[in-house]
Amino acid sequence: MAALPLVEREDLDQQGKEIYDTLIGPRDGLSGMYRTLMNHPVLAQHIGELGTYVRYQSELADDIRELGILATARALGAPFVWEKHLAPAERAGLPQAVIEQVLSGDIATADMKPLYLLTWQVAEDVVHHRSISSTTQEAVISELGVKGLLDLTMACGMYRMISTVIFSFDVPLPEDGAPPF
Repeated sequence: MAALPLVEREDLDQQGKEIYDTLIGPRDGLSGMYRTLMNHPVLAQHIGELGTYVRYQSELADDIRELGILATARALGAPFVWEKHLAPAERAGLPQAVIEQVLSGDIATADMKPLYLLTWQVAEDVVHHRSISSTTQEAVISELGVKGLLDLTMACGMYRMISTVIFSFDVPLPEDGAPPF
């Protein structure tokens, strides 16, 4: 497989160590995805800056952001992203019934509040259609404003990009056991 080394802090030069320490910042530690990217510390730094904005500084409510990330993970079939964001989604107050509905992957029968359905639809559009329908866009703008629409779209796109790293370099799942899908 096309795996790259999972870089440890002690493997890095001084600049790499500084980037590593900055990336940890608000995170619990660096996952296999970031440790893979640390093979190119400057690239990891730039991706980390966007990730920090998306996760900790955007205007989105935590439950909406995490729903967008989980829906993107499910649409891509990306178990790594799902596993990394299940606990944050639960901490954000995303109802278990919504999480289970996203896990089932069936938006057609979803019974959830309209903003959650819109969030799920944005993720589906980002992954499968490469364009958000004007109806969905207008509805999201009505609920979240233009900045909220952009933050949500970038959250979905960011985790699509992260999934590319994970898939391309066979980054191992963060949890032991069978993948969720």
